[in-house]
Amino acid sequence: MSKEKKITVEAASVEEALDNVSKQWKQPVEELKAEVISEEREGLFGLFGSKKLTVEVTSLAKADLFSRGIEFVNETLRLMDFKAEAVLSETDKNTLDIQGEDAADYVVGRYGDALKGMEYLVNLSLRDPKAEPRIKVDSCGYRERRTKSLERLAEATARQAVKYGRPVRLEPMASWERWVIHTTLKARDDVTTESVGEQPLRKVVIMPKYDPAKEETAGPATMRIRARRERTFSRPPTASHNERRRPRRSRDR
Repeated sequence: MSKEKKITVEAASVEEALDNVSKQWKQPVEELKAEVISEEREGLFGLFGSKKLTVEVTSLAKADLFSRGIEFVNETLRLMDFKAEAVLSETDKNTLDIQGEDAADYVVGRYGDALKGMEYLVNLSLRDPKAEPRIKVDSCGYRERRTKSLERLAEATARQAVKYGRPVRLEPMASWERWVIHTTLKARDDVTTESVGEQPLRKVVIMPKYDPAKEETAGPATMRIRARRERTFSRPPTASHNERRRPRRSRDR
């Protein structure tokens, strides 16, 4: 695997080092990362004079990032003895597409678990996996098929939540899968969605929405939602322990 693009320079400050490398590489400063390797001062015993830094500057350019991502995935596939390779997707500039004889059977895995694992590893190997742009990994059109399946699931679950007047929890999903659910149902005015839980068990809850303005034409499920809300928010306060105690009868003396 080739090394990432980097250079070591001397400058009076980190900002100066970044500016110099930015001009040299004709690359925005925002796409560069600087790390101070050493620092020294010129002058008598290093107590006086100007400061000189040795700075290592690394490129975080998107093209370079995806190039290293492709190399990482291909090296991983080679070590696993899979007949497959990663290339940059022709339809999505943020996606690496794994193609080959073993792609469908081994790279995708059950419910896409192997593909999700590869995506996490490649982002972790390059830098913080939560950073942008995040590299997505696909194989044999899995993401497209999964997206359409999630859209159908979202609509069917929304109908179920409205029909029975109660929230419905979906199975744990990856962040992009939850995003598909939220986006699919965003325009509906009869349900709302929310992500709950912690990774890797974070999931989407689809909840029916009660609209008082539509009460006259509301169906039985909507009226059940209203009744449940009224029982929750209109319930009289519970008497305290002391108030529930019966007063003692006074004894005649």
